[in-house]
Amino acid sequence: MKHQTVVYYTFCSEEGMQKKEYKKYQRKIACQVLTYGFEAQFGIVFDQSYIKKGVHGKPFWAGQEKIYFNVSNTTGMVVCAVSDLDVGADTEQIRPVRTAVIKRCCTEDEIGYIMANSGESQEEQKRERFFQLWTLKESYIKMTGKGMYFPIKDAAFTIRTSGSAQEISSAQTGYFVQKRLGEYWLSLCTQKESEVVWKELTLEDLRG
Repeated sequence: MKHQTVVYYTFCSEEGMQKKEYKKYQRKIACQVLTYGFEAQFGIVFDQSYIKKGVHGKPFWAGQEKIYFNVSNTTGMVVCAVSDLDVGADTEQIRPVRTAVIKRCCTEDEIGYIMANSGESQEEQKRERFFQLWTLKESYIKMTGKGMYFPIKDAAFTIRTSGSAQEISSAQTGYFVQKRLGEYWLSLCTQKESEVVWKELTLEDLRG
């Protein structure tokens, strides 16, 4: 059986909103994206009353259909993945990160990858590679539904690049893909191999 996962992403500016107001705005967008995605992928209506939470707080679809979803947001972006497999998605805006945080969250091999001299400025590379790894870690942990109960270092990754090709391997079982969009990393983990489609939705699409 061939599995498919669609990752919808929407750019959404803060537009001068207060933090609390902006978070509410992003939750509204996520609901609109899921409404769009459930209709487009499964032909059903997204009904908030069917959303329940697992033991560690991961939201899941409690309807009879085998539908899985996951939501992530960061400043300027909302991401929603819908699939016929257990799924975890994460997005982060690339920004400054302290070395102490890197050491707390990453294995020695991962730290070596982050700090290796690749010709970029050290600070730029540190930000870039840390959030590349961080979003992979978060996508795996979110897929499992274990959240903060899973040690972040145990979700360890090795990334090898050859030209434009990238190979992701992990100490954990899952199917991993990711995408770089400007100042953002988007990462996805599904329970097993899946065809992955990335689809941008504009705010105009959601209003329509």
